Amino acid sequence: MKSGNTLLDSHPESSTPSRSRTRVALWAILVTSLMAGSTASALNINLTYAPDSTFTNAGLSMADINAMKAANTYTALQLTSRFNDNINVNIMVSANPGTGGLGESSSFIRSVSNYAALRAAMTADSRTADDATALAAGGSVPAADPIGTAHQYQVTQAQAKALGLIPDNAVTVDGTFTFFGGHMYTYDPNNRAVAGRFDFIGLALHEFTEIMGRIGNMGDGMPTPQYMQMDLFHYSAAGTRGLNKGPGRSFSIDNGTTLLKAFNDFNANMGDLQDWASGTNDAFNAFSSDGVLNDMSEVDLRVMDVIGYDRVAVASGSAANISTRLPVGMGDNILITGFIIQGPGGSTKRILVRAIGPSTGLAGALADPTLELRDSAGALMASNDNWMTTQIGGIIAADQVAEIQASGLAPTNNAESALIATLAPGSYTAQIRGANSTTGIGVAQAYDLNLASAARLANLSTRGFVQTGDNLMIGGFIIANNPLRVVVRGIGPSLIPFGIPNALADPTLELRDSNGALVLDNNNWRQTQETELIGTGLQPSDNLESALVTTLQPGGYTALLRGTNNGTGVGVVEVFALQ
Repeated sequence: MKSGNTLLDSHPESSTPSRSRTRVALWAILVTSLMAGSTASALNINLTYAPDSTFTNAGLSMADINAMKAANTYTALQLTSRFNDNINVNIMVSANPGTGGLGESSSFIRSVSNYAALRAAMTADSRTADDATALAAGGSVPAADPIGTAHQYQVTQAQAKALGLIPDNAVTVDGTFTFFGGHMYTYDPNNRAVAGRFDFIGLALHEFTEIMGRIGNMGDGMPTPQYMQMDLFHYSAAGTRGLNKGPGRSFSIDNGTTLLKAFNDFNANMGDLQDWASGTNDAFNAFSSDGVLNDMSEVDLRVMDVIGYDRVAVASGSAANISTRLPVGMGDNILITGFIIQGPGGSTKRILVRAIGPSTGLAGALADPTLELRDSAGALMASNDNWMTTQIGGIIAADQVAEIQASGLAPTNNAESALIATLAPGSYTAQIRGANSTTGIGVAQAYDLNLASAARLANLSTRGFVQTGDNLMIGGFIIANNPLRVVVRGIGPSLIPFGIPNALADPTLELRDSNGALVLDNNNWRQTQETELIGTGLQPSDNLESALVTTLQPGGYTALLRGTNNGTGVGVVEVFALQ
């Protein structure tokens, strides 16, 4: 893609025995002023990277490179936590200099012998209601080939593995994601809508899923017209296929009876014909602007399901990771992040905990944060000071540096701290201090490395000294998979009986989405949702404290805690999952 309204066209490249097709990546840029690896699911996305010199030549700093790799790992986790095919998808990541586009994907293509073989593979792979609908009478994949003229069907190499058409392997690259380094990107999963920056995770989701098979072709190819498997799901009306690249095509799994989302008009706009038309921000859109979050929608997940990936049934959403920023003091004014893991007996949750300071880039950042992980009794379980040096002891029995690096979540500054722990259901705290009694703004973060686990992060809390201006308490969290009903609380006065004399006298609370838009706010919990909060049993014990209850869609959120009338003191932000 190029900036403005011009897209680069996609073009095939010959390769034997499979064929590589370059797909023009995500969006035309409308500038208006515009872990991969193993989880508990069997789907693995293995990421390899071009040499760092490739990325520096494309305009990235070393900090950018580290953040980019962490963002790709997070992107892969969004897919491996939602689909559980027992395969490896092997993706190479590279970069080009300049702003000629946002990115592009190149996938190896496999031909299928005939329609009957393709449909048989889809039938054998059928796991979900959408798969069954697509293959049933009146579905989009009928018993007989719907295309009457001479043609051939194709799938991407990764998709061929998902459908069982070729054996799995964890070595051979299935496709390459190349992005253009001249643009400004935001790589932070907790802050994906940043003015003047493009959502890199949304871009990576777009390209990864193309490599996995989300591409179209609509009869291009000589001498025999070629159709991708996804072309079977393009419709213009009930019973009328949209086997073209023009307007009026929509995604449908039931032979056009239900048109779920409109495809991009390639003839008018260029771009990719299987991307969505402009509308609601979405990772699969053909066009986007800077400053917006582009995540996968429910329809996007249904697309991936019917093109060959086995969607995981998730009963409710879960908290995927948490992050809190606050001035870190001494004594009672250190930064303490607490979390509760819930799950059946024998279940565990693997998490990565970080203490961040210098890499925040903030004036007055904590220069050398240290990290302690403690259980519900306050017993020390693990600690770290400088993540490149593992501190053996407690639950840490071996060096963790390589594992932290492999997670893609390694801190970008060697003075910052991190550790990985496998935890049983229970209550835990991560405590952040400055080495040698230093103070400054620090960030505590906990990442769920295993979203598919039966255990989940249920309740999250952070305690620290709330000041004024930019030194308020900011607690971030991500809801993954499905909507989740939560109670968010801002606590102050009720801390006094627990030996905190300088508690925040009158906390006020705001909940904002990843775009910074206000979701709800509260000052004194009885003023707004009193009945609903009492119904949850989680109402604060002091009338001056704040609380709200709401159902949140998957995505990133921040809870902002301040003192009314610029009050200061020790406060607590809490997030409770109700499902």
